[in-house]
Amino acid sequence: MRLQRPAQKVVWTSPTRQSFQFDLPVTVYPPREDTSLLAGALHRLGLPHGTSCLEIGCGSGAVSLHAATLGWRVVACDINPFAVACARHHASLYGQTITVLEGGPGPELDGGANQWGGDAHYDVVMWNLPYLPQPAEDEDVLGPMEESALIDSDERGLFIRYVERLAHGQLIKQHGVALAVVSSLLDGRDACSTAWRHGLAARIFSEEVFEDGESLVLIAMWHPFAGKERLHEPVVQSTNSVLLEHSYPVGVRQTANVQQQGRGRRGRTWESLEGALAASWVVDAGTNSLHKPADQVHLGYNLMKLFQSYGSDRICLKWPNDLYIRSSLSTPWRKCAGVLFEGRTMGSGQRTVLGIGLNLAAPSDSEFAGLSELDQRVDAEGVLPQLHAVVASMFEVQDAPNIPLTAPSEHALDEALKFGSTALGPLFYRGAKVDVDGLNDAGSLRVRTELGETVLLDDPDELEWSNI
Repeated sequence: MRLQRPAQKVVWTSPTRQSFQFDLPVTVYPPREDTSLLAGALHRLGLPHGTSCLEIGCGSGAVSLHAATLGWRVVACDINPFAVACARHHASLYGQTITVLEGGPGPELDGGANQWGGDAHYDVVMWNLPYLPQPAEDEDVLGPMEESALIDSDERGLFIRYVERLAHGQLIKQHGVALAVVSSLLDGRDACSTAWRHGLAARIFSEEVFEDGESLVLIAMWHPFAGKERLHEPVVQSTNSVLLEHSYPVGVRQTANVQQQGRGRRGRTWESLEGALAASWVVDAGTNSLHKPADQVHLGYNLMKLFQSYGSDRICLKWPNDLYIRSSLSTPWRKCAGVLFEGRTMGSGQRTVLGIGLNLAAPSDSEFAGLSELDQRVDAEGVLPQLHAVVASMFEVQDAPNIPLTAPSEHALDEALKFGSTALGPLFYRGAKVDVDGLNDAGSLRVRTELGETVLLDDPDELEWSNI
């Protein structure tokens, strides 16, 4: 009886103000806010006519139709045969050429390897993922066709499977981009961390927030600094110095097992423990002037989110640029990682590199901590691609696809700084206790005195952290 209900007539207006009328069988997902969110992103990528793209889970075919009107070469797929027929019909109705296939990614390949376009590589791949969690056993369920569009019924999660395919070199070209619309009810809040953990760069492209608090997040993922050189030496004076002394392009990274003169802020020595990872990146070759004081805080925050995605919350951010870990609730907080930006004037610009020092392990009697204390088996070859992904997510600039630079949300960043100050404090400024309010746009720390006065701090040495 479900399939005998009349078709639904829906009018959808594209970002270019074109109006499309769809006659949709009852099981086909109609154009909604998430459809417009995804369609609106296509313009911002700045890609030319002839761009190849794949839409997974095309539903009505609205986004694919919009991509076709941009002059793109479009392949679409859906596991619902009614959606396939619907998308084909409307492509023909509006005079657009779209190849629509039945199938899609899942635990097993659906039919032949190229049945749903999964055996090719595209400039753009996009997926508006199902946004509802699986219902409890005693809850009402939808029909199987509706569930395929609305409910993530995969035991591992469809977003994870999508990310894994991308990370293994499938779907997108070397310089391609993958778009995903994910709900905060499922993977949305941690989508970037998931991508980073698999070695993919990721930024939040746009977001739609609803009155009930749910949000839909559109993220862009790509291969970080694709084709850029990785340099490695067992022993160097400083990985930052190596990159500052040469004219390598943005994205080149230098790693070393041991830094003999590793540096922290203001020339302080960074002790190179056995098993530590020292890595540096060129983030500006003197042309973009990207680096801002707040960047070290933003990078520290993103590294914290990456390591929290391992499954532990025993890590915190110490303003402005250090990460601290404790192995259990009864052990003290100890420094695990630090971030350092350094620059050198080049003509009218400044060449900027960033260095990350990360202890993978540390002796139990050391004043430092190791990442392995988060109950993870870690090694340099596993962690380095993740760091590379985080750095590219913050600093890689591309003309096409144009993926706008973004920063962590102010609220999330402020909450992380407050947590770090609580874990490592109480904090004292000029002998008086202060509480952290958050970060301003320039990267200064806002603290509040016991008298209610707000003080902006730029120098971490003005603070005393009483718990470390």
